[in-house]
Amino acid sequence: MICDDLIKEIEGCGNDIVPIGFDLEWSVSFKTGSGKTALAQICFNDAVCHLLHVYSLKKLPAAFVILLSHPKVKLVGVNIKNDVWKLGRDFKEFPAQKIVENNCIDSGVFANRVLNRSCRWSLEKLTAYLLKRKIDKNKNIRMSQWHVHPLNTDQKTYAATDAYVSWLLHNNIQGKADAKSNEKNLNDDNAQVA
Repeated sequence: MICDDLIKEIEGCGNDIVPIGFDLEWSVSFKTGSGKTALAQICFNDAVCHLLHVYSLKKLPAAFVILLSHPKVKLVGVNIKNDVWKLGRDFKEFPAQKIVENNCIDSGVFANRVLNRSCRWSLEKLTAYLLKRKIDKNKNIRMSQWHVHPLNTDQKTYAATDAYVSWLLHNNIQGKADAKSNEKNLNDDNAQVA
């Protein structure tokens, strides 16, 4: 139902591109490695982040797949494509390649292009650099049992923060890109007048 509501909202808005902060969580075992995706986080605005516990599902809900592959939607985050590939490995029917090709904007790559840099960003580093904020990457929470339901308050906060900050970072970078473009257009206009 959440995804259906978001799809209606996206289709109703006039924007050509709608950024959605996106992230995944899964349990990690030192014996068996990465577990199945347990949680998908989506953040569409500054009012709410949705935490979707998908661990027990055999197949992702159709509305969730439609949302992530919607032509207006751009999933934003640092190393976002890796999360989409992970979802594709865990849920075979998920169209990971299509979504990676059409619906992902890596905030690290975007920041490097706009800021004229060549850094290897993590969410934590990019947040500190652009937003002048520190996000809590507590290893005990990061490495917790994400497949166990219900999640505790610390897990919910950690997960929502990652999606929200991904959305915030994209908007910050997009603002800088727009300002740069406006400045270039103004300079071009002034050059033509001269």
